[in-house]
Amino acid sequence: MLKHCFVSYNANDLYLSFSNSKFNLASCPKKPPRLTSCVVNVGFQDIAEVIHNKVLIAAGTSAVIGQLSKPFTSVVLYGKNLDFRSVFQAGGFPSTHSSSVVAAATAIAFERGFADSIFGLTVVYAGLIMYDAQGVRREVGKHAKVLNKLTANARRSEVMSLKGNESNKVLQSDEISEEVAPPLKESIGHTEVEVIAGALFGFLVTFSVYSLM
Repeated sequence: MLKHCFVSYNANDLYLSFSNSKFNLASCPKKPPRLTSCVVNVGFQDIAEVIHNKVLIAAGTSAVIGQLSKPFTSVVLYGKNLDFRSVFQAGGFPSTHSSSVVAAATAIAFERGFADSIFGLTVVYAGLIMYDAQGVRREVGKHAKVLNKLTANARRSEVMSLKGNESNKVLQSDEISEEVAPPLKESIGHTEVEVIAGALFGFLVTFSVYSLM
């Protein structure tokens, strides 16, 4: 009798445990979605948030307007020919590097306040960018201009010497047919006026963005 009770008790426990395991398996959450679907969902959500990011809007707008205005400012201020390729080049009026960083710093100041540490970080970053634009990058452009003149003079004198030597016509044809390296880019940096104009332009664009949005 005791043995029978013991067996029936164990059977009930087994039945309950088995039924509970079924219930747990049924109530378990489904497998998480695949990584690709998660990435797609997060990507769309991030894009929607970027559209409302005023810091990026102000910085991007100031950079785009500054680059699009360079072909026209080069004609009016510097007397150059109208060249729309300058839209995709560095240098010129105004400095889009300065306008972008100043626009970002101004937007962060409007959102977080002038006492915020992130605003201080962006001010330091903007100062370094503007100093580099009118300092290092401008000097690189000057060096490129001098090197282009020296290279052009060296090639001109070499061609003249080969033309004067009539007995070396084969060497002349070989030297002239060599590939000529493209000239170095001279318009890389900015003057102080271009940097200041870019900074003021970035501030005005940010003020307009926060006034309209």
